[in-house]
Amino acid sequence: MLNRRFLRIKTFQALYAWNKDKDSNKTLYESNLFKSLDKTYELYIFLLSFAIEFSFFINKELEAQHTKHIPKSDLINLLKVFDKNLAMKELAGSPRLDAEIKALKIKWNGNTIFFRNIFNELKESEIFSKFNSANIEDDKAILIAIYEQLVAQSDLFNSFVEERYIAWEDDMTLTILTLQKTIANIKTDSDNFLIKFSASDSEDIKFMKHLFRQTIENEEELTKLIAIKTQNWDTDRIASVDMMLMKMTISEILYFSEIPVKVSINEYMEIAKLYSSPNSFGFINGILDKIQLDLREQNKINKLGRGLLE
Repeated sequence: MLNRRFLRIKTFQALYAWNKDKDSNKTLYESNLFKSLDKTYELYIFLLSFAIEFSFFINKELEAQHTKHIPKSDLINLLKVFDKNLAMKELAGSPRLDAEIKALKIKWNGNTIFFRNIFNELKESEIFSKFNSANIEDDKAILIAIYEQLVAQSDLFNSFVEERYIAWEDDMTLTILTLQKTIANIKTDSDNFLIKFSASDSEDIKFMKHLFRQTIENEEELTKLIAIKTQNWDTDRIASVDMMLMKMTISEILYFSEIPVKVSINEYMEIAKLYSSPNSFGFINGILDKIQLDLREQNKINKLGRGLLE
């Protein structure tokens, strides 16, 4: 079962796409939602495989340096930091990950120049001055820092990934967060660190399908609730991202009896930080707070279990 924020973001992306063309078949967008989940999983495995292939490249570079008449000691020492990285070794030695890479037919043949350029970028960074490669926890921190560095600062890396996954920009945050969690879960005595997400997980699909459908089927009512609290605003001028996030929040408050009100609001406010403008955060939070107070007074919020209204 996946992190609910991940599922909310994927559903938001599908609803936002549907909202641009409401006359189209909503079933198509629902189907694309589940397909996108599988594609994001493929991206996740692709990024994990980068560390494996990068370690292979490092090993070859280290061998090449040792065959030189005058090897560069500083370069060798840096290469050894990568070559001895226990987190990379666990990834490379994982039968489960290897099976997933083969099943998805992920290949890195002929990308030596790419890896060499990536290495040159990394050796200029300050990553290796921040960590001591003394144990697997240090090595996991180094590997996470490498991914963060590449995503945040490497145009080469981002362009390379985007050429293969057109949704990279949309899925970047989701995938990197999942990647970080995966690396943090690596242990030397276990192969059980992969996070599996796909349309085969009934609980995840049930949550996304219910959220997607309830938001669309009750859109008119959700729009009215927002309009009442934005009378001084032209609802057509409210950013479509902000409108959709508010509709999804209210939908969850009204139609998900097992999720506390505060959890729903807090989750969508976190998503707003990723997709809305800085000025939108306070606006969305204020409108949602007013709406949920009205819904409470009208006894329209029905939650199962004590404390879920809080």
